[in-house]
Amino acid sequence: MDAKAAFLALYRNLLWIGPLLFCISGLTLALCIRGVIRSVREAVLFSVPLVERQTIEFLEAGRVMLCVEGPRFTTRFARLKYELSADSGAPVEGRVVLFRFQKSSFSRVRLEVRTYEIPRPGSYVLRIQGLGPPQARDTEHQLVFTRPHTARSVSYILGIVFSGLVLILSLIFFLMRLVGVGSEP
Repeated sequence: MDAKAAFLALYRNLLWIGPLLFCISGLTLALCIRGVIRSVREAVLFSVPLVERQTIEFLEAGRVMLCVEGPRFTTRFARLKYELSADSGAPVEGRVVLFRFQKSSFSRVRLEVRTYEIPRPGSYVLRIQGLGPPQARDTEHQLVFTRPHTARSVSYILGIVFSGLVLILSLIFFLMRLVGVGSEP
């Protein structure tokens, strides 16, 4: 069977394949959207206010992401430097995030800025350099620590794109077959 014959056989069966693909891709699309939302929500460990120095408690060792969160278009986090150290004073090495994951709504934005490898559970001291004097809207800004979730979120996003594409194409081809576009007389 050549390619043209295979395509014609598929085209003839689009009346029952189209709705089936539409339903499957619609379900997959809904599951991927729910998955990416759940992935971002479950990644949050805790949030702390925006102050120059504070003690924070990590309940488990491992990699964590430091995110800044505040009103959309805020410049409060510009040129800040973050230092995390154990209670003993030993610094915890942090790296700048090159590909920053951003979560945003209509009024708020959360952006990953640094990643830290927490060696053991316990108390740590977070210092912020360049913060300056407190400002009136500082209560609207916070620092959020999360588990890494970028890879899982990107896989869900790719699933959303692919299932959305299949959803649209299955609808188009079903409607083309239904109205008889391209059918032989």
